[in-house]
Amino acid sequence: MQERRVRLLALLSARDEMRFLPGLVANVAPHVDGIVALDDGSTDGTGEYLEGRPEVVELLRSEATRARWDEVSNHRGLMAAALRHDADWVLCIDADERVEREFRSRAEAVIAEGEPRGVQAYAVRLRELWGSTSHYRADGLWGRKAVARLFRALPDHEFDERPLHAVKAPLQARIDGQFPVADLELFHLRMIKREDRVARRRRYEDADPEARWQPGIGYAYLTDEHGLELRKLEPRRSFSE
Repeated sequence: MQERRVRLLALLSARDEMRFLPGLVANVAPHVDGIVALDDGSTDGTGEYLEGRPEVVELLRSEATRARWDEVSNHRGLMAAALRHDADWVLCIDADERVEREFRSRAEAVIAEGEPRGVQAYAVRLRELWGSTSHYRADGLWGRKAVARLFRALPDHEFDERPLHAVKAPLQARIDGQFPVADLELFHLRMIKREDRVARRRRYEDADPEARWQPGIGYAYLTDEHGLELRKLEPRRSFSE
């Protein structure tokens, strides 16, 4: 593995995610210098599991009585904790996501390449696994998905205040209004099974019935298989748990 030049911490918010958490920790821990986690009122043992993991450098907790996610407040808390733990860069990741096998060495190279140009944030390609852990969906917008999740820890981080689908990276790090897309891949497991896709669509439609926070796209596409095209993961760019 390439020598580590930056202190990279993973940021994780989770509520009742024991189904995915052990795999996430096993997957991401070798690629980061610690995990800052927030337990958002879990009742399935998520908080206790995270509290017992040596990879977790700090565990934040929100009230179990809070009915809904507060993405912006959660992210503010995680960023403050990352700065307390001297993070240079952070990776925002969800319990149902995984990083590719050589993520850390590739991330180090990407960060070093962008440093002379003052790049402070990157989007990474999001591969929505579909039907199995060996294939991802590639047709239409599925093949173009990228999320701004790898970025420098800035004390003056400008937060996206949208309650859903908020950008995690600091808004001032955009270049010509966009975040450059790094040659890095993140894999999403919760779209593998149809029942999970249906539940995900229902969750977002309940939270955002008019698609105010995802205009022009909405949420019906999450279960629409029209034009379905699957591609096999490259072995060297796949993931392990």
